[in-house]
Amino acid sequence: MKIDGIPEIPKPQNAPMVSFAPETKERMLLKEALWKLECARSKNTVLPLLIGGEEIVTDDLGDCVVPHNHQRILAKYSKANSDHVFDAIKSVLCARKKWRELDWFMRLNIFRKAAYLLQTKYFYELTAVTMENYSKNPYEAMIDVCELVDFWNFNAYYAYLIYKEQPDTLPYNFNFTDWRPLEGFVAALPPNNFISIAGNLPTAPLTMGNVVVCKPARDTVAAFYPILNILYEAGLPKETLSVVNGDSEMIGKILLDSPDLAGIHFTGSTDVFNWIVKKVGENTGNNTYKSYPHRSAVGETGGKDFLVVCDDEDPKVAAASIVVGGFGYQGRKCSATSRVYISEEMWRRVRPKLMEFIELIKVGDVKDFKNFMGAIISEAEYSKILEYINTAKTDRFVNERVIEVLGGECANSVGWFIGPAVIVTKNPCYRTMKKEIFGPVVTVCLLDKNGFEETLKLCDRASEYGLTGAINTKDVFSLCEGLDALRYAAGNVYDWKTTGAVVGQQPFGGARKSGTDDKAGSKINLYRWVIPRTISLSHQKPGDFAPAYLEK
Repeated sequence: MKIDGIPEIPKPQNAPMVSFAPETKERMLLKEALWKLECARSKNTVLPLLIGGEEIVTDDLGDCVVPHNHQRILAKYSKANSDHVFDAIKSVLCARKKWRELDWFMRLNIFRKAAYLLQTKYFYELTAVTMENYSKNPYEAMIDVCELVDFWNFNAYYAYLIYKEQPDTLPYNFNFTDWRPLEGFVAALPPNNFISIAGNLPTAPLTMGNVVVCKPARDTVAAFYPILNILYEAGLPKETLSVVNGDSEMIGKILLDSPDLAGIHFTGSTDVFNWIVKKVGENTGNNTYKSYPHRSAVGETGGKDFLVVCDDEDPKVAAASIVVGGFGYQGRKCSATSRVYISEEMWRRVRPKLMEFIELIKVGDVKDFKNFMGAIISEAEYSKILEYINTAKTDRFVNERVIEVLGGECANSVGWFIGPAVIVTKNPCYRTMKKEIFGPVVTVCLLDKNGFEETLKLCDRASEYGLTGAINTKDVFSLCEGLDALRYAAGNVYDWKTTGAVVGQQPFGGARKSGTDDKAGSKINLYRWVIPRTISLSHQKPGDFAPAYLEK
């Protein structure tokens, strides 16, 4: 299609939040969507692989389990074999030329339309499946879905701004930049804790004209497929995105060993991303690739997110920041508060309010709107978290490494439930002050009167991660001192809780062992999915080689 005009993509607004308060229409619509999801479960749905625009059902099936009731199966999903993965790569490469040549504004509008459909038509459906598949309460599920709306809207807008970035042109020439998609395919590898990330990892590269092979997290496959249906209704050509489920190691190795791998969009554990980077490095050294995919190896990994509480902070504010940051969505956010630095004197003031809040928290089926916390995503993760809590309880009697363990009640007969747990120690190097747990466990380190400066040094040195952090203080000098001392300790820093980044407002990502800090939902991220070409046209081409000074 050819048009004589330059279409404009307007700057979007963030998706509006929904309260689901009692007696509201929104609450009724959500409960209706949950009921429809319950009815649909009896249909024994089998989710296919998606390769070359075709749906492929295999004999090898996996179960997508409801974490807060592991007897309930949301759906079964088809598992890929190695041939399916090779076909997935081949099919998207075949679609690459046609997708690349589509007018940029038509491509971007597909994702704007997907955002519109999600916000207006599928909002409650996707919120309901997020609650069930991820075990998120209505609020956590809602903000997750809103974030996906924002990802699609803002990525389209930021892509438009990138395309507008052009070099200077002088009277005697015409210069411009061709923002080319990567030469090859992008491997998208989403995690099992956010539907917004599951939707963004494949679509951010697609927005910039790339083709993608996506391997969803096995625990949350059921929630991924409604995203695909929205994208297809919005006009995304099916052949541009292949979806393969199954053995992570087998699929990952085939994707990373492909000569046509051009980039990786990953969120998950640090160990897995270390393996990815190592594998890409080895293959680069072996001259496997046509290009350098490490340039576009974008990874967000773990976090051991800190909260520094100063003595001048309101104890109620500090207690609330611990609860919201540490126990929201069962602490299963990479940005979750997991280590707190506080003086003994301040802890005596914060502890009663913190315990009051914790006693109000109910844990259970997220369809019961009285519950603040749901379940851990899988039995394996439940067991890992429980081991940290039980070890801390044992360590109470060993050299006073742990002063006390508050909460941490658990049950797994129906769902994988762990209540809020607070480990109190005086040892800034205790294992739960250093290791990522990815569950509702917050370690409070009580500090002697070493001074604020020493506290900041301890915080900076304690962890290999650098994702999020917060400094609770009313004093601007203390805040600025903390921001300076912890400059590399976190990619996102707040003055209240460690969670809650909003697309377009707080670009999200961390460095050190927390990833490549490419700030999802921002222009920074989208630059990774293009390779710019500079074109220069001369108005007058010289007919001689010689500069003016040269005497012939």
